[in-house]
Amino acid sequence: MAHVVFVDSTAPTLPALETAKEMGHFVTFIRPADVSLLALSSLSREHLESVARSADQAVVIDHLEADLLNALRRIHAERRIDALLTTSEPAVIPTVKAAETLGIRATSRLSMETAVTKDLCRDSLQVAGVRSARHRRAETCEQALDASRSLGLPLVIKPSRSAGKEGVAIIRAENELAAYFDELPSARQAMSQTLTSLVSTRLLMEEYIEGVLYSAEIIANDGEIEVFMIARREQATNNALYEVAAVLPAGLADAEQHEVKTYMQEVFARLGLTVGVYHVEFIMGADGPVLVEVNGRIMGGMAPFVYRHITGVNPFRLLIQEHLGEKSKIPQPPFRSAGISIALGSVSGGVLPDGVERQIEKVKQKHQPLASSLDLSSGQRIPKQMGNFTVFGFCCLPADTTEQARARGLEFISDLENAFGFDIAKYEL
Repeated sequence: MAHVVFVDSTAPTLPALETAKEMGHFVTFIRPADVSLLALSSLSREHLESVARSADQAVVIDHLEADLLNALRRIHAERRIDALLTTSEPAVIPTVKAAETLGIRATSRLSMETAVTKDLCRDSLQVAGVRSARHRRAETCEQALDASRSLGLPLVIKPSRSAGKEGVAIIRAENELAAYFDELPSARQAMSQTLTSLVSTRLLMEEYIEGVLYSAEIIANDGEIEVFMIARREQATNNALYEVAAVLPAGLADAEQHEVKTYMQEVFARLGLTVGVYHVEFIMGADGPVLVEVNGRIMGGMAPFVYRHITGVNPFRLLIQEHLGEKSKIPQPPFRSAGISIALGSVSGGVLPDGVERQIEKVKQKHQPLASSLDLSSGQRIPKQMGNFTVFGFCCLPADTTEQARARGLEFISDLENAFGFDIAKYEL
């Protein structure tokens, strides 16, 4: 029996704790009171407490950055920690820092910090000659204007460290840069404590790469990377920064999949990512894959449910085995089925009509989702989507092929729109 310690979680990845228990391990769950993505979910206190009870021990710390290491020292002294991991983006760097200090198997702190800090990551790839977007840093509007003239328009501006597309914008004209900087203080003030602690004030500007957005799910077992799934990321027609869905598998040709794996091997070797499971987003541009961002955690949303449906393998088991240094037997393409994980966001906001509960049940009966989080009620106000953290629900659907999954996703969204009476973010086929 190994001792597996989880630092924080997202709501959809909480089943990882149960998976570790099913594998026969002793499980500790550490929940920070100040910076936790669980605080951004709609989970009730009762639900959180029931999840905590699924672990052998649950530890609440006041501050993620200040208190984690000392808490882990106490836990490690009482029962040696065999695997230390997180599925929550804000906890990634604090967790690898603690692992390095305590001598627990993990990617080095420096490598992880470089990988997940976008400007440092771009610098590292550029020096090594690994394909990457041209970029500049900016702290003021004047610097940003100068950078825009160097990089050309359109371009993307974003914090060097962020989550859920917070603070990210596509700039197509110089006056949009001025508006971005004018709105920056109020936008930051409106963030939750969790996001404020994560979203950097340092800004990165980079060229806009034309192409389709994808993600690669990667195991970095002692530096021998394994791409265990590639997903197509469906971007909203009303705002290309919002991701409406992840379609698994991506439907890439064999030659394209090989190109992605070769590129990811170059990226991971350069960055020194040797341990863990990573969610890496990239654009398939005219010259091949171009990195968007490295996330030092497993895929989010309901994508793990879709992966399990397609392969019959629990991805959380792969995650735990990797952190224990165990080799996993990973299903290889071609896969016999497909699926889609949908993040539901309202284009302009709205109020749910009377009887919406019955309408939701009808939609679910028609589409038979693998899993969903549509705990909604009549009269409930749905906010306008402003990023990944303002979606009102998730749903994942099974399909036979990638293209069928994409079509089924749009049909599901259309049926919900009819039930709700307002527009939901969609993507193009």
